[in-house]
Amino acid sequence: MPTFKRTYRIARSADEVFDFIGTHLFENHPRWEREVVEIRPLTDGPIHVGSRAVMVRQEYGRRSESTYEITAFELGRRVAARHLDGSMDFDLSFGLAPVDDAASDLTVDVSMALRGRLRPLSPLLGLQMPGRSDRIARSMIALVEAERPVGAAGLATATG
Repeated sequence: MPTFKRTYRIARSADEVFDFIGTHLFENHPRWEREVVEIRPLTDGPIHVGSRAVMVRQEYGRRSESTYEITAFELGRRVAARHLDGSMDFDLSFGLAPVDDAASDLTVDVSMALRGRLRPLSPLLGLQMPGRSDRIARSMIALVEAERPVGAAGLATATG
């Protein structure tokens, strides 16, 4: 099963980063991954372990939908999800560690494998995954760092 794991330094506190990538995952995910068209929550209320959503993707001229579920949600520290259907097994985790009041380390951990008759092609994912995962992580980081902190209430969009 192809995997990707890398740690990035972000010029924002762990709480600010988690607000963006954890607490507001469903709203913000389409902003950092261009293939994600929308996320439709299936569970009411704030994100928690067991929350589910439908991810709509547009890739290679095809539109697809898959359901995913939050498998870990530790406020300020970690959020993880797995896909429940679709053509591949996919697990994603974002872990945060504070560096100081203004910086944190984000560890992105991804594993995926094709299902069914496409399974033998899984090693090909391994060739593509590091570049793609790094591009997505760097896009996320750029968005988080471009946001203007607004105190304990979370982040506000940067203004020009």
